[in-house]
Amino acid sequence: MNERTKTILEHMLDDARDIVAFSDDAGSFESFRENTMIYKAVVMSLLNIGELSTHLSDEFTASHPEIPWKHMTGMRNIAAHGYHNMNLNIVWDTARTSIPDLLSFLHEQLDATS
Repeated sequence: MNERTKTILEHMLDDARDIVAFSDDAGSFESFRENTMIYKAVVMSLLNIGELSTHLSDEFTASHPEIPWKHMTGMRNIAAHGYHNMNLNIVWDTARTSIPDLLSFLHEQLDATS
């Protein structure tokens, strides 16, 4: 793995950790939905992850088809251009289900470079 990829993955890891912490702080979907600050923090971190994923090489993303790269960029685009159309259920599900899987992947990748 080259340094550029490693740096991108490290930044993605930071944002993924933030999402887990923010959603843990919310506790439940109802609390998440009612707490604008947490909701916006999660969406911003998802936007960052989606943006960062666009800077990974095609070779890297193709070698890891288990990661939904296109969904990441799609969510980024919705967060950036259609923020008020974000589906809270999808954001919550992503934060609670997909991000922990992404965290595992990022740890595996970065641990392999140590």
